[in-house]
Amino acid sequence: MVIKRSVLAAAVAAFFIFIYNLAPGVYVGDSGELIAASSTLGVAHPPGYPVFVIITAALSKIFPAGNIAYRMNFINALFVFSAMLFMCRFTSASLLLYFALAPAVFSSAGACEVFTLNLLFACAIIYLLYSPFKKNALAAAFLFGLGLANHQTLILLLPGVIYLLIKRKMFDFPFVLMVFCAAITGFYANLFLIVRAQSGAVFNWGDPSTFGRWIDVLLRRDYGTFALHGSHHHVTLNALLDYPRLGFIFFGPLFIFIPLLYFSHFRKADGFNHFLFICFLFSGPLFFMAAGLSSSSGAFIEAITERFFLLPSAILIMLAGGLWGFLRRKKIFTSTVWAFALLFIFSIKGQSLRNFYSLSDFADSVIRAVPRGNALIIEKGAVGDDLIFALAYKKWAQKVKMPPVYTSYGAVFPSFYGEDPPRETSGLWNPSPARGYAAKMKFMFSGPEKSFFAFSKSQLPFPDYGFDGLLWTKDALRNRPNPAFFWRTSGLQNYRVRSIEILDYYFRALKNPSPGTARICSHLGKDIDWLLTNMGPVWAGLGRRDEARKSYEAAISINPALPEAWNNLGVLDFGERDYDSAARHFAESVSLTPDDVRYYNLALSLGKLGKTAEAQAAFRKCLNINPVSYAALNELGLIEMRSGNIAGAKEFFQKGLSINPDDENLKYNLALVKNGE
Repeated sequence: MVIKRSVLAAAVAAFFIFIYNLAPGVYVGDSGELIAASSTLGVAHPPGYPVFVIITAALSKIFPAGNIAYRMNFINALFVFSAMLFMCRFTSASLLLYFALAPAVFSSAGACEVFTLNLLFACAIIYLLYSPFKKNALAAAFLFGLGLANHQTLILLLPGVIYLLIKRKMFDFPFVLMVFCAAITGFYANLFLIVRAQSGAVFNWGDPSTFGRWIDVLLRRDYGTFALHGSHHHVTLNALLDYPRLGFIFFGPLFIFIPLLYFSHFRKADGFNHFLFICFLFSGPLFFMAAGLSSSSGAFIEAITERFFLLPSAILIMLAGGLWGFLRRKKIFTSTVWAFALLFIFSIKGQSLRNFYSLSDFADSVIRAVPRGNALIIEKGAVGDDLIFALAYKKWAQKVKMPPVYTSYGAVFPSFYGEDPPRETSGLWNPSPARGYAAKMKFMFSGPEKSFFAFSKSQLPFPDYGFDGLLWTKDALRNRPNPAFFWRTSGLQNYRVRSIEILDYYFRALKNPSPGTARICSHLGKDIDWLLTNMGPVWAGLGRRDEARKSYEAAISINPALPEAWNNLGVLDFGERDYDSAARHFAESVSLTPDDVRYYNLALSLGKLGKTAEAQAAFRKCLNINPVSYAALNELGLIEMRSGNIAGAKEFFQKGLSINPDDENLKYNLALVKNGE
């Protein structure tokens, strides 16, 4: 098959567009973690991605320009370009440019990820299998095994490959055995994980140093083998019905048209076209349904799934090339495809990562804000793993000096739950609330004074901590701009998970609070329930409690299952002495996610309403979750004291003082009890 120059020209043009719009530094998602793993020849998150680590580590040494993150982003674009070169054999210039500029592909090409190398392996395998020769099939089998050591979704090509071998009458036992051996040879690349783990890799997720742990990493047992995400896993037919809608969003109208074209010419299509469609069927809709991603947030689903549309979209473009001969109005079809490709060009500015410094600036600001000699504690929240992975990149790839970092799970940095965080049956580090809080409090009180980062937490994590505009810190001066703050806006308009853009606006509002900046934040767009919830305290700090209430109510209208919004609304009601409404809102928050702070707030409201027994029960539930809540012990002591149970009150006050000997309220109340004895 002769490849036209126009098709090659389209691929080269797309490559230059990719390069111009590359992210200049670390990007969100897994980018920072993957770069850190590659830079140290370490073990990335399950299944470890050894082939990605080896190839990118080698290429980053060859390509010397820019920082390590930019080099990795360039290599990522190179993977897409190389895949397009294999696609040139099957498609036209218009289809190839349409593919390159479609949102799912363009966004994937701009920053480091494993999915583009997976695309390259898949396209190379399909290219080899086009020719019905056994040597090609053996080469494809080796690449198949090697590709599985990069990303396991390549296994989804297997049903199509089996069909093609049967169709070509090559599915006899001796040859299948040879194919299997070739694939296993490539798959042996996974032994790299054991070698690096045993040789002390500094970046070592899951520690696959033993055979059992190696199997756990390969099977992704921390996530669930078929899950696209560590949570929200629920297999349902609704996912299958939602697939075409998401395909249209990520890849435009051809995602719908090409399968319809295939079905309309099903009988005329040859075996290779059937092979391509089977590959699309298993790598696309069937995998999407089996992965079972479900969430009430449309933005969350789009963010998690967009990258999984990269491979099926490429297969569809190659299938369109195979069905080209069946089209009756080829000129009209070609003109339409060119028109859509040009329309994609107009959206490039809003999707370009060219000025995306936001995450790097965020990480630098956090590092600078931590006082010398203190540790940094990070809880996952509105920005997910982005900050954790960005700090991993800063530490291991850029060699930036930073404070000791602790997280809620010990995969990247040490866990504040200890060396052996308690697990649930899923394998995730997700301890019971009581054990988790006890471990966290023990950690906080055991060492020197520490900074505490919890951006998404709307309430103070501890009574003596305050929010200084960037971090939760001990004895922080409220409403004081953080001098370590540094932030460059990215100009990115169409980022699907907008956490970083939200931070962009949010931090500007916190640095210089004003009604204008707060209004910008509160009207950013849809799917911003977290932003609206976090903007409430900003409005309240400006004295605009009415706007704070609007923010919380808007967040609830977007996501009624957001407990933080209900809790914050209750705090607002409590401050206005509307205790009945406060109790209702706290109860709603607790029903969604039981939490010691929310139970404490609920108990205070019930106490104000004179519902002593219910308040007492809520305080006890608070203590069940957080046994070291001395504030709850103090309130229970006051209830006992008012009821005349002096001995019971004394016991609660003494227990509270054993946890926090410096609490003035407990000291005063205990003195009152002793005087009354």
